[in-house]
Amino acid sequence: MPILGRQALLYRATYPSNLSVSPAANSTSEALTPAERMDAGEKARVTYTYTSNANITTLQAVFRWLNSAGSEISRNTVDLTPNTTGTRTDEFTAPDGTANFQFGIKATSGATAGNAGANNITERLHFGLAKTCTVSVDADLIKEYVIGSDTPNFLTSGKKGFKVSFDMLYMDDKYAQKVLAGSKFDVIVAPDGWAAGKPLVTLRNIVLNSWEHSITQDGVIAESVEGEGENIEVTTQ
Repeated sequence: MPILGRQALLYRATYPSNLSVSPAANSTSEALTPAERMDAGEKARVTYTYTSNANITTLQAVFRWLNSAGSEISRNTVDLTPNTTGTRTDEFTAPDGTANFQFGIKATSGATAGNAGANNITERLHFGLAKTCTVSVDADLIKEYVIGSDTPNFLTSGKKGFKVSFDMLYMDDKYAQKVLAGSKFDVIVAPDGWAAGKPLVTLRNIVLNSWEHSITQDGVIAESVEGEGENIEVTTQ
């Protein structure tokens, strides 16, 4: 039996705006999310709801990989059924040379213009070569005593903090830039991998407040990042 956590996965999550396309008759249109920093070997796991009308003849979800100049290296596509609505989760691994990732929807119309789109999009982007991850919940204790008693007459939980930290092998400056920009995103930890019924820990709206870069004598280049979120959800998949 595997030890819980041996297959642990760590993602940061973003929630781009809905996508929509309206290709003219006998033509194809594509819409893409804003580019997100990624590196080769990292995984993009996207959950989305797709829809289209009867005028759409072909429909695809697109995983688009870009290099540092913003040019497309390659793409993965998922064939979807036109004139239906469905929710999917798909995952692909970034190829060599990847610097950015985009998710998209691509549709082709028949003899009449059509409409298609993707909504409720969640992009979970793998953290890369993470070595450790620590998630903690801290709560202040509020205690009040009355005269003549050595036990609290009033005891309750006060202000809470939801913290995360992780160590990883250094690839680029994307997390340092997030500290500088004050960017918010979710951190999702799947302690025993992805599968129905397995645990899932989500820290919402993390702001990174610490980034540290280190180079050891044996040449290992690493980074340590810390942050704090607005709340935490401990659920099952």
